[in-house]
Amino acid sequence: MYLINYDFYDLYNLIVYFRYAPERFAVYKAGFCKIITYIESPEKNYADFNNIRNILKPCYNQSDEALSWILVDNRYTANIVVIKETAVYEVILSVLCEIVEHYENSERFCLLCDATHNIPLILVDEIKRKRLIGLMVKEYRKKYNDSFLKDELKRL
Repeated sequence: MYLINYDFYDLYNLIVYFRYAPERFAVYKAGFCKIITYIESPEKNYADFNNIRNILKPCYNQSDEALSWILVDNRYTANIVVIKETAVYEVILSVLCEIVEHYENSERFCLLCDATHNIPLILVDEIKRKRLIGLMVKEYRKKYNDSFLKDELKRL
């Protein structure tokens, strides 16, 4: 399914939250896996509103007050952009899969979240996406995964 720009803003907020509360990710891991499955769906219809929020609502825990925005259904009336570029989805899927795969290694997970938190915003708002993302993940690549996002960025 296609996502809208506001879904990418929600992904940004999630990654920022888990950068500061990595111990809380386990509660939302199943939701992240559902997001990955949703994005990978071969059905490419126009997106509905609140896709990311609706997927994560069942995972929401009251102790995560900073994520209470998940419970709010928004009706967007301006600047709605349906994201259709395959390369954008390849990048975001690589980021989400890397997060799910390495959440148990807290040092790596924190660096990964720190390196990638702005990527959802860059993918929908920036012109020089490839260069910016490459700079952002440079330290993570050096320390943990030299090939992280290299193929995906070539297609942007």
